[in-house]
Amino acid sequence: MKILQLNCVYRQGSTGKIVASISDVLRSQGHEVFTCYGVGNDHADDYSSKVCGNGEHYINAVFGRISGIPFGGVHYSNIRVKHSIQDFRPDIVHVHCVNASSFNVYRMLKYLAKIKMKTILTLHAEIFHTAGCSHSYDCEKWKNGCHNCEVYKQRVGSYFFDRSETSYRKMYDAVNSFDKDKLIVTAVSPWLAERAKQSAIMKAYNLVYVPNGVDTSVFHYTEGSNRIRRDNYDRVVLFVTPYFGLEQNDIKGGRFLPQIAKLIPNYKFVVVSNTTSKNLSKLPANIELVGRAKSQIELAQLYSESDLTILLSKRETFSMVTAESLCCGTPVVGFTAGGPESIAIDAFSNFVEYGNIKLLADALINWNSSSYYKQAISEISGREYSQENMANKFLNIYSSNGY
Repeated sequence: MKILQLNCVYRQGSTGKIVASISDVLRSQGHEVFTCYGVGNDHADDYSSKVCGNGEHYINAVFGRISGIPFGGVHYSNIRVKHSIQDFRPDIVHVHCVNASSFNVYRMLKYLAKIKMKTILTLHAEIFHTAGCSHSYDCEKWKNGCHNCEVYKQRVGSYFFDRSETSYRKMYDAVNSFDKDKLIVTAVSPWLAERAKQSAIMKAYNLVYVPNGVDTSVFHYTEGSNRIRRDNYDRVVLFVTPYFGLEQNDIKGGRFLPQIAKLIPNYKFVVVSNTTSKNLSKLPANIELVGRAKSQIELAQLYSESDLTILLSKRETFSMVTAESLCCGTPVVGFTAGGPESIAIDAFSNFVEYGNIKLLADALINWNSSSYYKQAISEISGREYSQENMANKFLNIYSSNGY
């Protein structure tokens, strides 16, 4: 089978790594996979092509901010994708995150519909069914047609105009231009699938859940690395985040950690973060900042050595931290955030009301460590979240004639 994938990035960033893993697994099975991407290195590998130049990317970004339409812009990258389709002649086109000012999304989807290309559209965020928002939080205007957006400047970086109504209509027309047997929509979590079904944009389609894949050759339970000093603490709790700070608007929830640490002084909280705020006030003594993990292997060792992993996010559509932690044999306790509680294995996780510090502290204290074995958690989770499982689920969808 010949599959062409579209994504804004490739082999870097969260979705770029996911797209690359699908390619690698399916090629190892004898399939031909080619990826068109918009941002990043000019030559990622021999199985891909960067279709959006840096200048074009900049022009698209400025156009989106001036016009208030996030996924339009010039269409030279679309022309290059069309040439790739004509040269490669794929059986399937798999569309992932084609935002980031890399493609004219509306024209691209309409083109695929026009040539009657069997297309898979994977929802990694809320962008497609809201027509613009990565996370819509408590807003529900997107269900029937977005309009009068109070956060349009943050939503799409618009300098001047609220064009949410026009954006919604454009996305509706693009997604619904397909013959119904030519478009299959997947989502990275059951929560996201149920959410998207409520949008007028997606109501004509069933949505299929396919979990993101974890590299289980790296993220699995290991013993004896001794990367964490346990000192005299009863338990070690790991917090993994791209950024650690105490700001109120940080959706990863770092501001909650000092409050929780004060409630459980006999627990040690280890923070792994790519970047850390320079304005941190004095933290409780039982919080240790270790900075960025030097490698994925080191991160897997930190997961493995910890007793629990904590999740403090306000909203996640999947939660790679949850999947990676479970694959390393470490249970997850956190706030309900949408995707995480819907993809986590119930026996190895516990989620409580968002923002309720006392409930979360109690959940950490009351977790029964004797009721599980790390190796068993790792093996069960590895089967659920492996890259091979993800790629094979997509292969089954590619091979199907519908739902």
